[in-house]
Amino acid sequence: MSKKRVKELLETSYRIDESTIEEIKRVVEEEMGPQAVERIIDRYTWLFWQRGAEFAARQLKKYGIELIIPATLSIIDEETVNQLKNLQLDLIKGLSEEVKKKLAFQIREGLLRGETIRELTKRVQEVTDKTKYEAERIARTEATRVFNQAAMDRYRRAGAKYYKYLAAMDARCCPKCAKNYGKIFKIDDPSAPRPPCHPSCRCCITPVIRFTQEEKRSISRESKEIALQHYAKVVAKIPKGKTVPDEENVRKVVRLLRKDERFQQLAEMLKRDVKELAEKKAQEALQILRENFTKHGIDRAVELEEHEITIADILRLKKRGKKYLSESGQINVLGRIGDIYSSKYIRIVLDENDKIITVHRINKRKFKKYKERWKQVETKSSRR
Repeated sequence: MSKKRVKELLETSYRIDESTIEEIKRVVEEEMGPQAVERIIDRYTWLFWQRGAEFAARQLKKYGIELIIPATLSIIDEETVNQLKNLQLDLIKGLSEEVKKKLAFQIREGLLRGETIRELTKRVQEVTDKTKYEAERIARTEATRVFNQAAMDRYRRAGAKYYKYLAAMDARCCPKCAKNYGKIFKIDDPSAPRPPCHPSCRCCITPVIRFTQEEKRSISRESKEIALQHYAKVVAKIPKGKTVPDEENVRKVVRLLRKDERFQQLAEMLKRDVKELAEKKAQEALQILRENFTKHGIDRAVELEEHEITIADILRLKKRGKKYLSESGQINVLGRIGDIYSSKYIRIVLDENDKIITVHRINKRKFKKYKERWKQVETKSSRR
């Protein structure tokens, strides 16, 4: 609607000057300003709060928990919803001010270039189309926030201490959300990921009242992955040519794990003593690294952490990736970490004992070139 009104203004004006630009800015304020969208925000904020609360009620019912919300507590709900609504209005205000500035700049730029009304209209269209997309993105993102906050509120009132992070595991899922999928976090942990974790996030949370065997295995696996990362960092700090006894490395890793807040939470979930679990996972990490990496391989793997590639990612790729024989006779594992939109292509080089000598992050062009040039090695798993 704002595009149409602005276009009419441009086409009916005898000359474009500052007064015309101010009139265009006024039209944008009317169409896209906080007053125009307040009713919409008010409606969808309450709508998604109700949907989130209903979703939470269904999840809790699976555990036999019927949560009845007293009428007096609706006042607290209203206060929370109003805070969320005001946050969204602030975002829209900032957006409309930005739009007005961009429009004024584009029109002035066009005038200085001596552009026609059609060309000026195209400039306006580009700004308003982009703004419509940004406004819709804010709406989608904030709807997810309201939905999950309502659910979290219900879980907390029902006495739940933990929640499970669920992501839409499809091609559009971002790597961070994908890594959080299925993980369990403490409800009262302010550092825990809470959807939305980024614009247009589609993730949600479900309560955890009793841990299933699968969830316990997932928690144990995550604690092992944390231990692996800590152990690799300890080994990477050892100077070249120096030998440090395994017992000393294990002690260092145990100390690091006992201080690691996430590891402490996982130990609590498993109802295990933190020191006892740390000692067990440090020993497991020692064996895994010894069987799968050379010292240089560990050093390279630790360096890749800055690209959000973990030891666990590399080990999974080593196990599932396809093996190729290079011209020099080296065995390489080629694979991809992440989804199709944010892939990280990896090349792992193995020695004769199937240990990782080094790891490289490569671009898509090299990845394809290696696959085309090298001979694929048939393994037992591929024959099956």
